[in-house]
Amino acid sequence: TLPPDAPDYDRGVFARSTEAARGIGTGALAPAAVDVAAWSTDEWLHFLNELPVTFSAAEMAKLDRAWKLTERGNAEIAAVWLGRAIRADYASAYPRLESFLTSIGRRKYLKPLYAELLRTPAGRARAEAIYAKARAAYHPIAQSTLDRMFAGK
Repeated sequence: TLPPDAPDYDRGVFARSTEAARGIGTGALAPAAVDVAAWSTDEWLHFLNELPVTFSAAEMAKLDRAWKLTERGNAEIAAVWLGRAIRADYASAYPRLESFLTSIGRRKYLKPLYAELLRTPAGRARAEAIYAKARAAYHPIAQSTLDRMFAGK
């Protein structure tokens, strides 16, 4: 919640992405029915974060076919999408996930993606394989953070 003295803002700014996430999340709306052409990065992030946590790999595939989210070059969108892909076990995004984790060194992207991978035994195996390739290129602070995560600390 926001503090009482926080500046007011137009809550309608995310109306389109909220409505789309709810409709797609319940199956009442097909991705092709949503006009996303003018969406900002923030609208995409809001949309992805508003989707149900239990979104399946098949549902992720529908979104990917409609909007090519796995191929997005925007790191902010890619990081959230890939996190969702891990949770849904959307295997089609795994090559992009590895590419992302071996080419992006920012801890703000690395930490949540590796944390999501470390939630399952299969994810841990994938995380360990990727980290073995990528670790040397990461900043020492990112290495330290991830080393602790892999050690369970």
